[in-house]
Amino acid sequence: MQKENGSEKEVNTRKVRCLLCDGSTQSELRFEDGVLVQSPIQCLEKAVEENPDLIVVRFTEMELKERKTLVELCAALKRNSHTRNTPVVALLHNKHRKLLDDLAGAGVDYVKFIAETVNLTRSHEIVHKLGPDDHVSLLLEVLCPYLDYDTIDARNELTVCGAHLDRMVLGGSWLHEVCQTRSHLECKYFLNPRQK
Repeated sequence: MQKENGSEKEVNTRKVRCLLCDGSTQSELRFEDGVLVQSPIQCLEKAVEENPDLIVVRFTEMELKERKTLVELCAALKRNSHTRNTPVVALLHNKHRKLLDDLAGAGVDYVKFIAETVNLTRSHEIVHKLGPDDHVSLLLEVLCPYLDYDTIDARNELTVCGAHLDRMVLGGSWLHEVCQTRSHLECKYFLNPRQK
């Protein structure tokens, strides 16, 4: 993991004590060198008790209210006097501008994108090469600021273009190759957004 001041990478001379909050019922993540908890309450309690070097919160395909609860957990960890200086990493399986905005507001330090079915056994597999490029603010710069989300039901959302008055559903290659990359800076909708 790189130091905050941008100096050379730290040499991992000792194991990173990691706390992972993963509430998925079919979690494939198992730590040999960390603590795994499955609820936000357990995470907050263990974070205070164990004083880990790193707290990792995994966001999977979940109900929107569960996602909101995990964002609130991140905010609580950053407000708590015992855990506020402990780096918090959010693991996401896809790019979602609103979620990244919420995580930035909660004070999350880093975000890593991982496959939904990733199988990790040691926490260093998560933090390997974790550095400035993984800061939430830098990840937000890459995504189009006009990405919006319309709720379909408790679990699903449509990704829509706010520059096109939320009337254009985004998906496929356009979403992944333009809206979620710096190519959005050349998008005709980004350059000439329709005003509400």
